Amino acid sequence: MLNNGFSPISYLSTNRNEIIHEHVSQHLKTVTKNNLEQNLKEATSSLLEMARNSCWNKISDNTSYIISEIKNGEPNRTERKKANDKKIPKSLGKITTELKAFYENLYDINLHIYKSKKDKTIIEIQYYPKSSLESDFYETVKNNDPMLHCKIGLPNYRRNDTNKFDVNWELGGIRYEWNSFLGKIRFKIWKYKQEGKIKLRNKNVD
Repeated sequence: MLNNGFSPISYLSTNRNEIIHEHVSQHLKTVTKNNLEQNLKEATSSLLEMARNSCWNKISDNTSYIISEIKNGEPNRTERKKANDKKIPKSLGKITTELKAFYENLYDINLHIYKSKKDKTIIEIQYYPKSSLESDFYETVKNNDPMLHCKIGLPNYRRNDTNKFDVNWELGGIRYEWNSFLGKIRFKIWKYKQEGKIKLRNKNVD
């Protein structure tokens, strides 16, 4: 459990074998069509609080939103950035109207901070449609309201749970590449020391 009270969860690739990174996740509630906008507003507040607890950036309350469908075989970080940069951020009211147009097909709704600047924060609302579920499971949930979550990705170069990081790390850039390089070096040093301890332990046993 992180010090900010949220749970770290591994984010798996679509083949379920490769761990890409971890994220801080908070499950909020199951929403209804009538209270969707209010719940998204409350989820936004929770997400911004999570970001302020985990990141060193100044997080603006001036928010706008983009929408993305979660598809099987997710694009990598670069492809996601290219797709999202083409989208025009909208107000919560307009985004809610768009979501309500296919509300009955919403299985899961996830809020992420896509990009944060001093004067604005762009929130990405990712949704997983019921139509993408396996047919047997779809029959059990087709009449259910969607679940709502907010998440913050954790970079693999973090040293510990108290180490604050750049909220924009998933966008890449020089700072991210440098921190990732340092993280890999620290891991190699740690691995070398661990292997040395094991060899010494085995030698003492012999």
